[in-house]
Amino acid sequence: MRTAIAAANVNQAKGSFDGPSRAYTIDANDQLRSAADYRAVTIAYKNGAPIQLSDVADIIEDAENVRLAAWMNDVPAVILNIQRQPGANVIEVVDRVKQLLPQLTASLPASVEVATLTDRTVTIRASVKDVQFELMLAVALVVMVIFLFLRTAAGTLIPSIAVPLSLVGTFASCISPGSA
Repeated sequence: MRTAIAAANVNQAKGSFDGPSRAYTIDANDQLRSAADYRAVTIAYKNGAPIQLSDVADIIEDAENVRLAAWMNDVPAVILNIQRQPGANVIEVVDRVKQLLPQLTASLPASVEVATLTDRTVTIRASVKDVQFELMLAVALVVMVIFLFLRTAAGTLIPSIAVPLSLVGTFASCISPGSA
């Protein structure tokens, strides 16, 4: 039965047209989508007559695993957990997902509500802003201390340019493709 069901539920290319400048793949989605589709699957032949899945099994629309469920507050839900690939920027991933969310929502039935359950980048974004503020404050304090000791604008100008540039250079070397 398993082999017959798998053969009737295929999602792969049917063939291709190969030309001198282009190639086209013939796609057809033969996936079964409802219990009614599964009822008509022929699993064997006996004395020349087809035996359908509905002849040997009860076919019902239901969850695959009834002992597993998801809830959002007090409403049954389907939860989609999106995780970044190793090395990917989590903030960029979340921004791209949020950018594509209206497209996804438009392709779903109107009765389906799409909501963000959790967004771990809120604290990450806050931390990035804190680090940026602390760096700017540190640069300002360094320049101020240098001015207080040297008491000349010309002597303070060079460190006020050199310190931020050295920070930019340090971060640029950390994120360059050739760095390890």
